[in-house]
Amino acid sequence: MDKIRAELAARELARRNYGDYLRYVHGPAWTHTRMADFLARRVQSFLEEKTGRAYDLLIIQTPPQHGKSMAVTESLPAWYLGKYPERRVILGSYNEASAERFARRNKEKMKAYGRTLFGVSIGKVDRTTEFELQDHSGRLISRGILSGVTGNPAELMILDDPIKNRLEADSPVIRRRLWEEWQNSFKSRLAAGAKVILIMTPWHEDDLAARLLKSEHHVTLLRLPVEAEEGDLLGRKPGEPLCPELGKDEGWLRQFKAGYLSDPQGGARAWQALYQCAPRKEEGNLIRRKWWKFYDPAEVKDFAVEVISVDAAFKGGEQNDYVAITVWGKRGNDYFLRQCRNEHLDFSATLRSIREVKRSYPRAGAVLIEDKANGSAVVNVLSREMFCIPVSPRGGKVARVNAVSAAIESGHVFLPREAPWLGEYLEQWSAFPAAKHDDMVDSSTQALSYLLYSPGEVGEGTAEEDGFWGENLYEVY
Repeated sequence: MDKIRAELAARELARRNYGDYLRYVHGPAWTHTRMADFLARRVQSFLEEKTGRAYDLLIIQTPPQHGKSMAVTESLPAWYLGKYPERRVILGSYNEASAERFARRNKEKMKAYGRTLFGVSIGKVDRTTEFELQDHSGRLISRGILSGVTGNPAELMILDDPIKNRLEADSPVIRRRLWEEWQNSFKSRLAAGAKVILIMTPWHEDDLAARLLKSEHHVTLLRLPVEAEEGDLLGRKPGEPLCPELGKDEGWLRQFKAGYLSDPQGGARAWQALYQCAPRKEEGNLIRRKWWKFYDPAEVKDFAVEVISVDAAFKGGEQNDYVAITVWGKRGNDYFLRQCRNEHLDFSATLRSIREVKRSYPRAGAVLIEDKANGSAVVNVLSREMFCIPVSPRGGKVARVNAVSAAIESGHVFLPREAPWLGEYLEQWSAFPAAKHDDMVDSSTQALSYLLYSPGEVGEGTAEEDGFWGENLYEVY
């Protein structure tokens, strides 16, 4: 008797709450995650809210393989049709195969649980990519995003992964066709008061999601990066992983992220788009990617002036800022980045790292250390061993970037080709000032500001003797 009561209670909860429905229909295959619970609540609230508007849009951005399709596209239409058997659903994805899979997953749930939970069943129309309900007008159709849905209105539309990969995302032709399909086909199929859910990887700053956010008036964005940032929607602390319940804990995050960032050929961009749901600006925000020049370290070895620049952190924990250590050289009027370290380091580890860099670059005459956070203490300890110069920045970070941007834009700043950290370095500059971290940018602007007024030719005298600092945005003590 208790089992019967428990079963009836579970069914009633599944009818009322979408999150309970997910647990009920998936059974042992369902792994409970905080993200899935959050999406279930927000999606149900979105569907049930009567706004009186022509239509409403919900954009969901989460990393791949974290259960978003299982939690939404593969399950929500069946629950929605069970609750509202007179309504209609349209599913769209990047090709027919994925559209067929989404239809099949919902059909399986409708056949297994439709009658038990909602008293509805599939009628005579039961095809690979569509079905209708018996004795009701409710139906589901699923199509490839560019296949067209002419003649099929819907109260609920779900577009899941309309872009297949980065190659398509980078194509202005594909982006334009997708936008035209939204404007001329999908949007015209919306019934009065319809709800639209878009689930996609934000590969490009001009993709469908970005255009909807710019042009539509009633859009809600749910962005859930794999590595939490400030103001996380789930209440995570910065740096926490999205779904540790799936085995993707902090250790997995650290290793998986390193695999992307170690690839200088687009790895950092892929990480930002796929897993942080934050596409970079193609040309950069303040500093354009095309401005940078590159060199072969084996061919450029001698420099008139070399410096080490340190941007220290307040604390050394994984959730805090990084310590950025860059090494720069100047030849003539050209500036060469020779090395870059960007790590979470505590005070002792910061000292060790600076010493290691100094040993590797013994001709670096000055070690520039920003006079804040741990920097002041670092200067006190290391000043006995090397020429440490405490530097106090004046003005904001943007002003300091603007102060050196002319050198970069004019093609006088060179980066080492194929350096393992190059991709991450470029991404941080391109995203600045909107990037989560800007430690490498700060370290670099500090060094470039110092070198801009230093002599570039051997034998011209030291920078300090020539009084090069002038009206710079840094003060040296």
